[in-house]
Amino acid sequence: MRYELQDGRILTWSLETHVAAHCNLRCVQCCPLSPHLPAWAVEPSALRDDLSRLARALRPNVFKLTGGEPFLHPDLPAVLDAVRASGIASQVSITTNGFLAQSAPDAVYERLDRMTLSVYSSAPLPERSIARITERCEQHQVHLSVKRIDAFQQLTPDTPHDTDEAIRGVHARCWLKVRCHLVHAGRFYACTRPPHVATVLGREYPDMPALGEVDGVTLDTPDLLGQLLGYLERETPLATCRYCLGGDGAWLPHAQLPRAWS
Repeated sequence: MRYELQDGRILTWSLETHVAAHCNLRCVQCCPLSPHLPAWAVEPSALRDDLSRLARALRPNVFKLTGGEPFLHPDLPAVLDAVRASGIASQVSITTNGFLAQSAPDAVYERLDRMTLSVYSSAPLPERSIARITERCEQHQVHLSVKRIDAFQQLTPDTPHDTDEAIRGVHARCWLKVRCHLVHAGRFYACTRPPHVATVLGREYPDMPALGEVDGVTLDTPDLLGQLLGYLERETPLATCRYCLGGDGAWLPHAQLPRAWS
């Protein structure tokens, strides 16, 4: 993959951040592994600082607030203000399962350009809720995309890949490294998986490296533009690819994990 430069910034399709790590659903094979993560929400000031640094070298077409479920954040308007203040992108979007979006304050809708509503067959959002969200998006001129999802792709292999050839194949065929760039806790990642895989699977595989540290680019690194460009255009797999199926996983009917009771 080769990237264009414009005014000293790398042009990309999108960039996202996990506004909240936790979620009100427990989707099987959730890409960022939310059902297995502790509750966490981004600090708006920390996100603003990260995006302000990144904006000097990167120009995504759209910035996405994802999760987990972003509407679980206790101060979503402040997060959106931080994104706007950074100047990272002209279009700001949010991806949600919709259960909390319908009753969110107007201050959230007023700060958005786009919303992607993921409606899962395993936890269907009532049609009246979809209608209410549609009405609110129209009221605030937010472009709404409704994605009805009845299948999930397996991303986590039953066991880590045991050959370099298999790992290279996963990386070569993976679409996440182009479509799912992530900024998280002071680092830029080519996909959403590295910060969380070790958190979830580290106990099972004690020899696993600190994937969140080895697979990303720190935003305070000298020559951030050069480092990002080399990282994005590299053909070498990430360390996380050993523990991921990328785009090779089987498609299965969408499902929810059992509730974890404490």
